[in-house]
Amino acid sequence: MSLKKTLINETNHPKEQDHLHPFEKISFSDPDTKTKATDEELNTRYVSGKFRIVTEQARYPLSTILSMLNEEIVGDDGKKEPRYILDPEYQRRHRWDDKRKSRLIESFLMNAPVPPVFLFERDLARFEVIDGRQRLTALSEFYDDKFALTGLEFWSDLDGKKYSELPSKIRGGINRRYISSVILLKETSTGDNDVAKLKKIVFERLNFGGVELSDQEARNAVYNGPLNSLCVDLSENEHFRLMWGIPNNHNLKVKDSDEEIDESTKSGNSMFEKMDDVELVLRFFAYRNIANFKPGLNRISEFLDRFIIEGNKFTVEDLKVYRDMFEKTIDFLWKILDKKAFTLLGSTKTRPTKIIYDPIMFTASGFDVVEQYDNLIKNKDKLRDNLKKMYRENKELFSGRSSNLNHTQQRNELTLKAFTNAIANTNK
Repeated sequence: MSLKKTLINETNHPKEQDHLHPFEKISFSDPDTKTKATDEELNTRYVSGKFRIVTEQARYPLSTILSMLNEEIVGDDGKKEPRYILDPEYQRRHRWDDKRKSRLIESFLMNAPVPPVFLFERDLARFEVIDGRQRLTALSEFYDDKFALTGLEFWSDLDGKKYSELPSKIRGGINRRYISSVILLKETSTGDNDVAKLKKIVFERLNFGGVELSDQEARNAVYNGPLNSLCVDLSENEHFRLMWGIPNNHNLKVKDSDEEIDESTKSGNSMFEKMDDVELVLRFFAYRNIANFKPGLNRISEFLDRFIIEGNKFTVEDLKVYRDMFEKTIDFLWKILDKKAFTLLGSTKTRPTKIIYDPIMFTASGFDVVEQYDNLIKNKDKLRDNLKKMYRENKELFSGRSSNLNHTQQRNELTLKAFTNAIANTNK
């Protein structure tokens, strides 16, 4: 069968799963079809303690935070590891400046209420700091003389002073303060999946510090694993970030000075801080299974949650396939469409959107399209023209909020048809 006929056949049968590797074929059962439990079953479940969070509270003197975070213990493998993991991979990218750190110190100096930190007991007496890293980091750096107080509101006379330079009574007063913690104990559950669910519940119901976690920040916290780590790594792809106007370094500056990128950088900075770039990578992998998730993109957060739970079980070899797939797809689209890859070509709208990102990444990573990369790159104007024409004729579908499964498949079909036409023209 010729390539052209193969692509057209796929277009006529969008629900076929020929694009999936064996390892990534995931089934999404519909929870709405489950029979409701009887009162007797509910009572039994409650008495058994299933899905019951086990916590305890603790108070730590501020003067002990530095030594506490530096404490090391011998792990099961005989190697030293920190008792408190302060910076697990899922932590936020927000970074407190010295002024905000100083305000925290001032709060303790005034004995003002400070939200507790949230810890997870990953093993007996070994903890991960799930929420509160910024507070603990600020306290440890303060006691280590790593910054001077600045921008204080009520104790401005202390501006410019480090901990060791404070008057003795003020140092003593701060040393008497405590920071509270809530610890999710290991006894909460014996199964990793249950622990992940309960951690997610805690994140959804506790709002420490008044800053709500984004979906991806919470996802990183409760579903951290091999696939999540891969997504974090791949989110730093330089071309991928330029396509989204996301800064290419942690100083939140984009290397390219193009005006179009500068405009999108405003939203790109926000995306970076909320880890939306990591979610975009995960979204690419998960979207390959979108035909199996009947609600479509209407419940995208649930879809991504359920996918990453299964995806974290993929083997090292499977994840290598994913890495190669993502990097090659991005490299190809960069060579064809550069910074405009995820924008509505031919339109005055220049910002990238997910509604274009999904189908073009999906199509460009397809087995048959990959075989034609060299042809398409040599004749990139033909693909651009076909995409522009397709977007122009289906503007509402690609610029609106149509997110049910039918709309999703329509976009996939149309995008594939644009690629098919471009390939057919290159082979004439």
